[in-house]
Amino acid sequence: MARARRAPAARRAFTVRATATESGSKKDEIVGMPVVLIDNRSDPLATVVSVQFSDVLGQLLDTVESLKALGLNVSRAEVTGDENPNKFYVTDAATSEKVVKSEQIENIRMAIINNMLYYHPESKQYFEGGTVDMPGNRDVDANPLGARPRGKVATKVTIEAMGAARSRLIVETADRPGLLVDIVRTLKDLSLNVVSAEIDTIGPKASDTVYLTYRGAALNPSMNELVVNALTYYLSKKEVETDESY
Repeated sequence: MARARRAPAARRAFTVRATATESGSKKDEIVGMPVVLIDNRSDPLATVVSVQFSDVLGQLLDTVESLKALGLNVSRAEVTGDENPNKFYVTDAATSEKVVKSEQIENIRMAIINNMLYYHPESKQYFEGGTVDMPGNRDVDANPLGARPRGKVATKVTIEAMGAARSRLIVETADRPGLLVDIVRTLKDLSLNVVSAEIDTIGPKASDTVYLTYRGAALNPSMNELVVNALTYYLSKKEVETDESY
């Protein structure tokens, strides 16, 4: 029998530890914004999930329950109760490895965002279109880089070599469910190997970072141009199609 979702209520923090805030321009960008950051670089053994929304997210046991329901282990948590981000260190329960599949990363992000919307409805105003659905509520295969309402976030696609072995792709665009999954699928359609992927969500803006290779090496200039043009075209095309359907 499915467990009924309980109404918002005060919950005890299971771990309390101060953490450092983001530095530089990102710190300025996230002030007052709901934030979900998924990081596979800072910890060698776990995927670090950071959650922040002003100073109102102090006790997040429901977030832990949501992560465990996705087949993840929460090995450590840092819940601050102030304007610093709450951090969860998670691994795949079956393998004890970091979470690397784009579909699972997207599931983590959407589970947390839906929790945030449920317990803090005031955060809805910051998300693109004002609503967020779980990834299972849409068929991403049927509508790659699916249409969404035109937002205030301009799409930007950049790519750079990270040595001779791989390249880093960063896509900044309006957030929507399934975005990372669709981007990774499009890259694979271009015969690129996706080494790892992660996504940051800051209010209506998503910043997807993907490390990839082409034939075992960093992308050459021609492939760089192809990737940037393909992603920019498809993202922009779907925005236009949505506007014309209204």
